[in-house]
Amino acid sequence: MIGWLWCATAGATIALDRPPAVGQETIIAVEDDAGLGRGGETVRVVHRPGLSGERELAIGITDGRGRVRWTPTTPGIARLRAGEEPLIIRVDHRERPLGIPLLLALLAAGGVAALTGGLGLPRRRA
Repeated sequence: MIGWLWCATAGATIALDRPPAVGQETIIAVEDDAGLGRGGETVRVVHRPGLSGERELAIGITDGRGRVRWTPTTPGIARLRAGEEPLIIRVDHRERPLGIPLLLALLAAGGVAALTGGLGLPRRRA
């Protein structure tokens, strides 16, 4: 009996309909070796696996077709788990972070201000 239960959970695969991104719904499909959906599987996600801020959340239980919907809220590396089957994924930002472009714009504006207004140094008189 225990061997049968172990065989019933072995061989599952996890597939995503598209790469996950923050705020966009993603469908997670759990299938057996024959490609049939596995209903009733609990799907969990671990954000930042193996790091100090690791956080595990339950996404849900798959429907009769082996699917569950998920809308990620945290970007970065995550580990999906359906039963005993893991899948490491990367959750993208919905939009690019403003940090780098904003820093470049500020540096460019500072450079233009320094060139047009001078650096505030006293000018030499001839």
